[in-house]
Amino acid sequence: MRHLSSVLPAQHTGIADVRAILFDLDGTLVDSLQDLTCAANHMCSALGHRKVSQDQVRRWIGHGALRLVERALTATIGRAPSEVEVTDGYTLFKDYYLRAICDHTTTYPGVRSMVKQLGAWGLHLGIVTNKPRRFAEALLECLRLSQIFDVLVAGDDLATMKPDPAMLIHACRSLGIETSQAVYIGDSSADVRAAQAAQMPVLVAAWGYDQAPTPRDLKVDWVMEAASDMTRWLSQRLGHDPR
Repeated sequence: MRHLSSVLPAQHTGIADVRAILFDLDGTLVDSLQDLTCAANHMCSALGHRKVSQDQVRRWIGHGALRLVERALTATIGRAPSEVEVTDGYTLFKDYYLRAICDHTTTYPGVRSMVKQLGAWGLHLGIVTNKPRRFAEALLECLRLSQIFDVLVAGDDLATMKPDPAMLIHACRSLGIETSQAVYIGDSSADVRAAQAAQMPVLVAAWGYDQAPTPRDLKVDWVMEAASDMTRWLSQRLGHDPR
């Protein structure tokens, strides 16, 4: 994480009311679908169950790793798994995923240049994800993104996860700002509900995993077709020239 003291005050950039941009992780900044599918199938194979597809895993991403494991087990054994089965499955999933967390995962096109531009404008940058902290930190370190962000709020940090707004509120408090001074970018209806409950502007990444409902069906401030749309939206909203 960046030291907050290294971030320029927003008033020095020409950006008046927005002080921070907060991001979801999987499906928004990074494409982790293949590695998550591999981890789920390692678990299934080790337990003697059939494998799951990427399309199935795509629908399960966004509610935390434990929920993904539970859904994968339900799909392969045809019933709700017991608590012991979920615990055993999660152990297998976790051990494999930590070893192979970045075998195929990459940032989406334009993400690196987009966050670099936002940081250069003096904005605080943060990640608010339902992904467990151990996974999120390992992934950010592997992709050399750790030093870009000022705050990380992960799925096991608080008692509740998105769509509850508590994680977004906590991130803003950590940065010393009001929720109205932050913008959240995600790819799911849970992201949208969390941001709206926190009274925070929200943008949706159209390339993300959650396509039900489609991004354009959600009542959001902007639908991003590409990462560069973030800087375009911000400049239009605040009269800021991104060049």
